[in-house]
Amino acid sequence: MRRRLILWAMTVAFLAPAYGPGMAWAVERYPPPDFESDYRPPAVEQKPPRAGWMETVDMAVLLAALGLAAFLALKKRSRKGIALLTVGSLLYFGFYRGGCVCPIGAIQNVARGLVDPNYVLPISVIVFFALPVVFALFFGRVFCSGVCPLGAMQDVVLLKPVRVPRWLHHGLSVIPYIYLGAAILFAATGTAFIICRWDPFVSFFRLSGEFRLLIFGGGVLLIATVIGRPYCRFLCPYGALLNICSRFSRRHASITPDECVVCGLCAHACPFDAIRPADTEKGQES
Repeated sequence: MRRRLILWAMTVAFLAPAYGPGMAWAVERYPPPDFESDYRPPAVEQKPPRAGWMETVDMAVLLAALGLAAFLALKKRSRKGIALLTVGSLLYFGFYRGGCVCPIGAIQNVARGLVDPNYVLPISVIVFFALPVVFALFFGRVFCSGVCPLGAMQDVVLLKPVRVPRWLHHGLSVIPYIYLGAAILFAATGTAFIICRWDPFVSFFRLSGEFRLLIFGGGVLLIATVIGRPYCRFLCPYGALLNICSRFSRRHASITPDECVVCGLCAHACPFDAIRPADTEKGQES
């Protein structure tokens, strides 16, 4: 009973900031001043996050990281290799690149570009959005497993994971899909880029940011010390999209049938509750 109350309290503390943007459907991201004249502020042109050949380097690094993640997870089945790739992705895409370009936030840019022909959509943003989706269609969510800097940030602080009750896990798992729909709607209507507004770790990556983001990110990391990847599992909209795409993939990480003795230890040890006890009898991970 006490553990359940703790889980509920942590869940409320984690999710409360995410509902803030939903209270202001008509508020712009940067509202213009209320002039009493016919003055209209000039439109701000979208600029590519990085110019020249360095954009190509970023896209090449992402492609290489995704390919390596698929190879390590499905062919080599190397947990150590995935761990090293995760750290490398955190250092490059997180701290070196400052969390930009972010495939998670690119959802909004693509949604806005589809409805607004005047919106400048850099090729790097399209590539960063599309590559993990394509890999998910063929190899499952390899981006989440070894390339995403947000997931890696949570992994490095995980100390002693607590299992989330199955009923609570199922209930919270619906939220990323709601968040995904809201993010697309907000971006398409030009209201706000709520994913970027509430990115939990961009302030840490750039060593600067608003106080509210530092508090939000710190709260997520605090929860991540005892619950494996809480943002990824219960809030990330891009993870929800990749989850849908991965259902079409024929390649998934699996428990080797001829080596499985149906002891259930893997299901008990997994910090993300990704393995159901019944799956061990089939030799499959969920």
